[in-house]
Amino acid sequence: MFSPLQLRDYLIELLQVEANPDFVAAEGTSYEGSVGVEFDFRRQEETKLFRVDLDIVVNPTQEMLVRAPYRIRIKFQTILEFEGEYPEEQIPALLGPNGLAMAYSIARGIVGQTTASSLHGKFILPTVNFMELLKHKAEAMEESAKKTS
Repeated sequence: MFSPLQLRDYLIELLQVEANPDFVAAEGTSYEGSVGVEFDFRRQEETKLFRVDLDIVVNPTQEMLVRAPYRIRIKFQTILEFEGEYPEEQIPALLGPNGLAMAYSIARGIVGQTTASSLHGKFILPTVNFMELLKHKAEAMEESAKKTS
């Protein structure tokens, strides 16, 4: 059985990988780094097509890079579509966490493949709790709406 939410396309808007030539990993340890994720959803009018924009940044400052193997940024877009007669009122509940997870997993693969041939080897983006990110974004939007009214 297939999900009503299907991946139609994806593209990279920006991909930057900077290796720290002075980084030396401590034996037997792994490093995840400081990871930030921003996201946005856009809907094509009169359709069930959605664009999910991700902006993922790992170790964004020079101070962070000094203690890390890489500084990474990927701006990434996915196009998702709800097939069939999926109920309109149920779209946000499925699109939010599942759409973000689909987009992030593709970005994770791209980062892993790119860094696999880099100075310190493969860097795998850590798992992100999108339910928590969605909650924080909703709270921030509510706070912003209160300030403007």
